[in-house]
Amino acid sequence: MKGNFIFINTNPISNMILSSGITAADYVNGLDELPDNIILLNDDVDAANGYNSHSRFNLINGAGEIRRYLLRASLKPKKFIDFNNEDNVNSLSPFEIAELLYLGHMGTPMGRPFSSKLLNHYIYLDLENDTTRSYYRRFSDFNHVLEIAVKRHLREVHNTLRVFLRPLAIKDVDNSILIKLITQANDGLFITFGDLREKNRVYHIPLRVLKNPDQVSIILKTRAITNNTDYIGDLTYDLQRSQWQLQWQDQAADV
Repeated sequence: MKGNFIFINTNPISNMILSSGITAADYVNGLDELPDNIILLNDDVDAANGYNSHSRFNLINGAGEIRRYLLRASLKPKKFIDFNNEDNVNSLSPFEIAELLYLGHMGTPMGRPFSSKLLNHYIYLDLENDTTRSYYRRFSDFNHVLEIAVKRHLREVHNTLRVFLRPLAIKDVDNSILIKLITQANDGLFITFGDLREKNRVYHIPLRVLKNPDQVSIILKTRAITNNTDYIGDLTYDLQRSQWQLQWQDQAADV
């Protein structure tokens, strides 16, 4: 179980989430609605079902095809930005096309992540060290993505601890708890399922924040989490009451 964690580093100003331990399946299952059209920013010809001759980008059209693309195992990193319709893509200037090329190559936008021409709601960029940088026009859309990932990780840990019991039906995480976790993640937050403890039928999942946010890429590469983070409390799940809580260090439980 060591190395089993979720990492999130949030930037509400740019509506950006840098994450690890959140899969494309979590993204698919966490969004209320997938986009209908995406531009592939990594020249993935095999995954495309469309092509825009003006911008020379490969496209995927149709929410069902986009779902299959995200859930399909692939050696290529998944990188895309959504758009409203192809007329939006045809209206892109040479500079705006160059901005999208930069986005795919560098993994970060040159300017604002949301285009007034594409009318995009999302950007999704797989990066090195199993990390993903994503952008949400409605920042709250990430709440449910995080919830899906948290429940999946806990279910996987529970199944390893109780092999012969039936699968655990996990209650939804209160939105207030998700917001507090996301707020705490402004400096980089690890939810360390690999260090989970059980006491009196309550799972305690340690929460740790980065000591030095500038070292995040090295920490994610080396997985040297404990030495480079500070323990701040636990995310708990009561198996008998089906109840989530936050327990901050040296403070009473926070429902």
